[in-house]
Amino acid sequence: MAFPAPTADQKQKLIDDHAAHRAWLRDNKINEQPHALTEDSFTGLILAGLLDPDSAPSVCRALFVSLNPSSRVDVVLPLSAYCPSSGVDLVVEAQQQDFRGLVVVEHKRFTSPSHAPGYKKNPNARWQTDQVYEAATSDYWPRWMHETDPSLPVAFVVLDGYGKPMEQLFPGGLHNEKWAVTSYSQFGAVLRAEHDRGVRGLIPLLAALYAGAPRS
Repeated sequence: MAFPAPTADQKQKLIDDHAAHRAWLRDNKINEQPHALTEDSFTGLILAGLLDPDSAPSVCRALFVSLNPSSRVDVVLPLSAYCPSSGVDLVVEAQQQDFRGLVVVEHKRFTSPSHAPGYKKNPNARWQTDQVYEAATSDYWPRWMHETDPSLPVAFVVLDGYGKPMEQLFPGGLHNEKWAVTSYSQFGAVLRAEHDRGVRGLIPLLAALYAGAPRS
């Protein structure tokens, strides 16, 4: 499937935020990762952050910063997190006080394409996010969520390097309005603030956030 190219304005905003992020790294004596990281590699760092008791609440907060006010959890504890072998990139079970819920996360790094699984056999196959939403809200719990409780409410997040809106990422998606988009700019801003207040375990994510990002 085609890579949803960013606009000139989106490119410039990413370049500007990357420059500000590099300056912050220098001020905090953190070396930026010099080599590009793939989507899978950076997703692995996110998972590691979610599994570290010190960093987990901060990483969770950064991922979920774009959820609408009625769903957003400001003080959140991830109870479990894993990377399914299909479906989406991350599944997180989180708790805020007495509320428990699931958040499925689809990750798009700088050149990650949008997918419509099965499109080779069926040219009318739906976007991945539509298939995920329908599977997660159906009466039949999808296999890629086998480690979670099917009675829990589910929220949906796309982590996108540029923060492209859903209609740009998945044109004509049937359930685009059900997904919140978190940009790397938002994600990084929360992580930097958490590091500034003394949270441990965030340096790998901060050092690699823009590793391999376009410079022009």
